[in-house]
Amino acid sequence: MKKIINYLAKDMLTLAGLMLVILSASVFVILSLSGLKEPSFGAFFFNYVLTVGFMIAVFIRTLRDHKWRLSAGKTEHTVLMLVLWFISAFALNLEMNVFEDSVPWLCALIIVSTIALMLAACWKQLSRVFKYVVFFFLGAALLLFMYYGIYLLPLYAMSVIGIIAIGISLHTFVPLCLTIITANILVKACRQDKATLYAAASGFLLPLIGCIIFIVSWGQTNRQINVIINQNTLNEGKLPAWIAVSRHIKSSPIAERILKAGLIYHEVSLDENFFWGGMPTHSFDGKKQHDPLVVMATLFYRKSNLDEQERINILKAMYNSRHQAQERLWSGDNLETISVISNVKLFPEYRMAYTEKTLTVRNNSQWEWGRQEAIYTFHLSEGSVISSLSLWIDGKEAKSRLTTKAKADSAYKQIVGAEQRDPSVVHWQEGNTVTVRVFPCDTRENRRFRLGITSPLRKEGSRLVYENVSFDGPQAGSALETLQLSFSNKPANLLVPSVFKQTGADVYSADKTYAPDWEISFDTPPLSAAAFAFADTTYQVKDYQPRYEAFTPAAVYLDVNSAWSKDELSAVYNKVKEHPVYVYYDKLVKLSDNNIDDLYALLSSQNFSLFPLNMIGDADNALVISKSDGSAPNLTDLDGSGFASDLTAWLKTPRHIRLYNIGYQLTPYLKALKELRVFNYTNGNIDGLSALLDKHLFIRDQENASTVVIDNAGLMIQKVPGAVAQNAPDHLLRLFAYNDIMKKVGADYFNHNYVQPPVISEAEQAYVVSPVSSLIVLETQQDYQRFGIDENKNSLKNASMKSSGAVPEPQEWMLIILAAAVLVYLIARQKLAIKQA
Repeated sequence: MKKIINYLAKDMLTLAGLMLVILSASVFVILSLSGLKEPSFGAFFFNYVLTVGFMIAVFIRTLRDHKWRLSAGKTEHTVLMLVLWFISAFALNLEMNVFEDSVPWLCALIIVSTIALMLAACWKQLSRVFKYVVFFFLGAALLLFMYYGIYLLPLYAMSVIGIIAIGISLHTFVPLCLTIITANILVKACRQDKATLYAAASGFLLPLIGCIIFIVSWGQTNRQINVIINQNTLNEGKLPAWIAVSRHIKSSPIAERILKAGLIYHEVSLDENFFWGGMPTHSFDGKKQHDPLVVMATLFYRKSNLDEQERINILKAMYNSRHQAQERLWSGDNLETISVISNVKLFPEYRMAYTEKTLTVRNNSQWEWGRQEAIYTFHLSEGSVISSLSLWIDGKEAKSRLTTKAKADSAYKQIVGAEQRDPSVVHWQEGNTVTVRVFPCDTRENRRFRLGITSPLRKEGSRLVYENVSFDGPQAGSALETLQLSFSNKPANLLVPSVFKQTGADVYSADKTYAPDWEISFDTPPLSAAAFAFADTTYQVKDYQPRYEAFTPAAVYLDVNSAWSKDELSAVYNKVKEHPVYVYYDKLVKLSDNNIDDLYALLSSQNFSLFPLNMIGDADNALVISKSDGSAPNLTDLDGSGFASDLTAWLKTPRHIRLYNIGYQLTPYLKALKELRVFNYTNGNIDGLSALLDKHLFIRDQENASTVVIDNAGLMIQKVPGAVAQNAPDHLLRLFAYNDIMKKVGADYFNHNYVQPPVISEAEQAYVVSPVSSLIVLETQQDYQRFGIDENKNSLKNASMKSSGAVPEPQEWMLIILAAAVLVYLIARQKLAIKQA
C-alpha cells in the first residue's frame, strides 16, 4: 500500500484520475439509490464532462511525452480513462435504456472488476500475494468485459455513425476497449511472472464453469416443466397445466428465473432479433433486470411450453407475486409512497379494532404529463373487512359510495381508460387482501387516500393481539409514518412497540420511518354486554367456547404434501388406520402398511396439494386431515377448470366437512373454503387430534342464520330482532354482515351467481367490501349518476373514528325531524308574539 501511495504522489495525473473516478462513481451511486426512475440528464452530463475532461488531459500528456505515438502512453492513464467512460456509460443507461438494471451479483462483479483493473494497471507496485489475488479477479473482469462487448455488438455500426453527435455513442465501444486493455495488462504481466497467468486463468474459468452449470441446470429444469405439461395433457388432468407445474417443480432460483424471463429478466431470441428480441413486458409489474446468466441460458435454450399468463399464474402461486400480477391500465413506475398515517382505535371489550390508513403518493417523473396509476395491495388480518374509503380531490376529502363489484370496476375502467379523470376504487380479493387503485397520479399534485379497516383482534391464550395492516405498492421505504393509538377502554398489561410514547390519558403516538411489522397486545378483558342496534335489529358479542359432538369417522382423508414429514404421516396413519384411510394422487388411493412409503415419496414431492373434496363419498361422516406451508393457488385461480366445475356442482348442496389442520397455516385454497364455511374446522397438533379421536369427539358448528363465529378472536356475533339503543360500535354489524355474506356466496362462488339482491343489500347496509361489493370515489355527482351508482340509503355509510352507538331508524329520523320542526315553529311563534307586544 505504501508503494502505491508513493507512486500516486509522483504521478499527479494518475492521482487526479483516481479522484475523478471516486467522484464520478459517488455521483452515480447516489443517483442510483435515490429511487428516481427518471434521473436528470444533467447528472449523466456531469459524469460525461469529467470523462471527456480527463481524456483530453491524458491525450495532452501522451502527446507531450510521446508525440503521436499514443499507444506509448501510460497504461494507468488509459485504464482510469476507460473506467470513467464505463461509469459514464452506466449513467447514460439510466437515461437511454440499453439494458435493464443489473442484478445484485452483477453489480458486485462490476465494482470488483473495475477495482481489480485499476490495481492491475500498477501491478508492479503490489506485493506478491496481493498481486495474484488482483489477477484472479482480473480474469473474472476479462470475462465480464467480453460479455458486455459481445452484448453491444448489434449497436457498433449505428454507433460509428453517431460518434459525430458529441461523442455519446463512444460509450458503446467502452467494454470492447476494456477487454483489450485487460488482455494487454495480462500479456505484459505474464511475460515477467507466469503465475499471474495461472491466477487470471482461474478467475476466468471459475465463473465460466459456474455459468455453464447454470445453463445446463436451466435446460434440465426447462425440460422438466415441458414433461410435466405433457404428462398432465396425457392424463387428461382436470387442473390446468400450470398448476401441475407449480405443484411439482422445485422452488429454486433457476426455476424462478425461467418463469420471470421476459417478464422481469431480459431474454434473447435467435428467432427474433438476437439480443434485442426479449425485452421485459409490462404485463407483470416489477423492477426489470439484466442477468447475464439468464441472457446466456435463453440464448442456448428455447422458452418452455408455458405461455406468459401461465408463468404469471405460477409466480402468483409459488413466489408471492400477486401484487405484481395485478392488471394495470397505466404505468406506476415513478410513484413513491411518501407518507403513511396509521390511526388505530381498539375496542378491547368487543375484541375488535378500527384502523384508518392514510397514504400520500408522489409521482417522481420529470414530465408534467406523466400520469400514472397507483395500485396498492393491503394485507389484512384474518376476518378483517374494509369499511371506508376516501380520496382527496382538489384538496377536499371525498367519501366513497358502495356498489356492486362489477359496476365499480366498469366505472373505474371507463374513467381511467378513456376519460382520465379522478377515481379510486377498492376491491375484495381472496387471502385476506384488498386492492386499492388511485388515478391520476401526476407531478403537479401528490395524491392522498384513506382506507378504513374493521378487524377482529386475534386471541392468544389470555391475551388479545392487534396486527398492523401492511401493504404492497409504490415504494415506501423512506416514507414517514405517523401512528396514533387510542382505546374505547384502556386494557391491562398493554405492550406496545418502544417507539410509541404516551401523549394523552388513553392515547399513544409515534413518528418513524415506515416499517410494516409491528403489533400490540394486552390482557383480554370481559366482553361487553352492550349491543349495537340498526334497522330494528340488535347485534351483540358473545364469548366463543368450542363445543363438541360425538363423532367417529367413517373414512379418513389425508391431504399430504411436502409440508408433512414422514414421521408425522406415520403417526397420523397409525392413529386412524382402523378406519379406511385415503390419500389423493391423481385418484383416491387407499393407504396401507404396504404402500405408505411409496405414496409418501410421491406425495411429499408436491409443493402443495389441492384435495378434491367432491370425491369424498360420505362427506357428513368423513374426516379430512391437512397440513401445509401456505403456498398454493387461490380458489379463483382454478376458475374455468374441470376441477372447479366439479367443485361447483358439489358445493351446490351445503356441506360442512370436518377438517383438522395440523398447525396454524392454511393454503389459500383451504383458507378460502374455510371462509366460505365449507368446513367444520379446528386445528392443533397431532396430540390434540389423537385426543379427539380417542374421545370420539369433534368440534360442533355453532353458526346459524343469526350467529357468526370468528374463531381466531374467540368471538361470536349474534343478531336478534328488535332495537335496543346502546352504545356499542357499529363494527359489530359490519363484521357480522361480512361473515354472513361469505356463508351465502359459497355455493355459487365459481359461477358468480352469488351476486343476488339480498346479498348486495346486506353488504350495502353494513357498508363493507366483499365478493359482491366494492367502494368507489368518483370526481363529480354527474359521474355517479351516469354509472347508476346511487347514494346509499338505510346503511351505515363510511366508517369513521367516531362511529359508535345505535344509529336512528328511518322512522326515528322522521320523528327527530318532526320534533325539530315543531321546536322551530314554537320559537318563531314566541319571537313573533314578543314583537307584537
